[in-house]
Amino acid sequence: MIILDFILNQLLRQPVIFIGLLVALGNILVRKGFVQVVSSAFTTMVGLQLIIFGGNQFGGLISPITDAIKEAYGIQGYVMDQVVMNSVAINALTDAGIFQFVGYVFLIAFAINLILVLLGKYTKVRGLFLTGNAGVSHSQAILWLVFAYLGSLGNTLVVIIAGVLVGIYWSFSTTLAIKPVDKITDGMGGFTIGHNQTLAFWFYSKFAHLFGDPEKDNAENLNLPGWLAIFDNNVIGVAIIMSLFCGGFLLTLGWQGAKAVAGGTNVLIYIFMIGIQFSAFMVIVLQGVRMLTSELTTAFQGIQEKIAPNAVPAIDVAAILGFGPTSATLGFMFTTFGTILAMLVLYLVKSPVMVLPGFLPLFFVGGPIGVLANKYGGWKSIIVCCVSVGIIQTFGTVWALSLTTLPGTAGWSGMFDFATFWPAVTEVLKGIGSLLH
Repeated sequence: MIILDFILNQLLRQPVIFIGLLVALGNILVRKGFVQVVSSAFTTMVGLQLIIFGGNQFGGLISPITDAIKEAYGIQGYVMDQVVMNSVAINALTDAGIFQFVGYVFLIAFAINLILVLLGKYTKVRGLFLTGNAGVSHSQAILWLVFAYLGSLGNTLVVIIAGVLVGIYWSFSTTLAIKPVDKITDGMGGFTIGHNQTLAFWFYSKFAHLFGDPEKDNAENLNLPGWLAIFDNNVIGVAIIMSLFCGGFLLTLGWQGAKAVAGGTNVLIYIFMIGIQFSAFMVIVLQGVRMLTSELTTAFQGIQEKIAPNAVPAIDVAAILGFGPTSATLGFMFTTFGTILAMLVLYLVKSPVMVLPGFLPLFFVGGPIGVLANKYGGWKSIIVCCVSVGIIQTFGTVWALSLTTLPGTAGWSGMFDFATFWPAVTEVLKGIGSLLH
C-alpha cells in the first residue's frame, strides 16, 4: 500500500519527474550510455519545469487587475477557473466521504489509456496522457459527477465508471490532437496535448483554414511598415501588446483605482513592467519548449520501437505557446473579447447565471488556439477562432453549472473540454441516473 500510495499521490502528480523517467527509459531502450541517459532526462525535466514555471507566472500578472475590475463594477457570479473547480470538487468529495478514491480513478484511467495505446493497431489510439496535475483534476471532477448521478450503484462501480470515462477521454482526445499539434510544430515536436482543451485542437483544426492565408497572414512574420516594424520582434511585440492591453483594462478604473492596484509603484511603470514580465515569462516558456522537444522526440523513439509502436506522449498545453508567442498573445486577447461579449449577452437576457472569467481559460485555451489558428489561417483566423472560443467557453460553463450539482458551487473549469464534452457526458449520466430512481 505504501508503494501504491507513492505512485498515486506522489509520482503521478509530478509530471516533470514522470516524463524524465520515461525519457530515461527511452534512451536506455536504444542503448545510449549512462551519461547520455542522465543528461537527456535532466534536460527534459528542466525544460518541462521551465514551461510550467513560465506558464504559471502569467496568471499572477493579470489577476490583480481582473479582481479589481470585478470589485469596482460589482460583478458577481460563478467563476470560470480550473483552480476553483478543483477546490469545490475536493470539498464535495470530502463531504461525501469518497475523496480517498481519486487516486484509484486516476490509476484506472491511466491503465485504460495505456491498454488502448498498446492495442493501437485495433483501437487507433496513440496519445498517452502524461500531464499528472491535469489528470488528478479530471479524476476529481468526473468522480463527483458520476457519484452525483449514479451514486446508488455503490462506490466501487462509481470509481470504475469514472476511471473508464476519464481513460477513454484521455485516449481519444489526445489522439485527435496529434495531427493539429504536428501541424503547429511542423512535425518536429513529437508530442500531443493532454490537458483541459485537447478537443479544441481537433475542433478548430477542421475550419481554422477557412479564414485566411497562413503564409500571407502569418502573425509571427508580419512585415509592418515604418515604426510599426518594432512589432516584428516577438520579445518586443509581446511586451508592448500586453502593456497596452492590460493598461487599457486597468485605466478603466480611473487613475485612483489604477494607483490602488499598482500599490506603491507608479501606474505607468506598473503597466510597463507587466508587459516586460509577460515577455520574459514567454521567453522562459520558449526555452523550455526547445529543451523538452529536442530530448523527447529522440527518447520516445525507443519506447515506440520496443514497447508501444503507436505511442505519442501527451503533455502540458503550455508546450504549444513557444511555437507562436505573438499568436498566443493575440489569441488570449481575442478570447477575452469573446468572453466579454458572451457575458454581455448573459446580462442582456437577464440570465440567472453570470460567469466571470479566470485567467486560465482565457490564456491557456485562447493562447494555444491562437497558435493553431495562425498556423492554419493566419491572424484573421486567430480573430474568428478565438472570439468563438470565448463565447463557447462562457455559454458552455453556464450549461455545465446547471448540471454539476456541486454543493455551494463557486464555479467550474471553463476550459473548452469542460464547457463542451463533459457537460454532454453529464447529460447522459443525468439521464441514466433518472432511470435508476
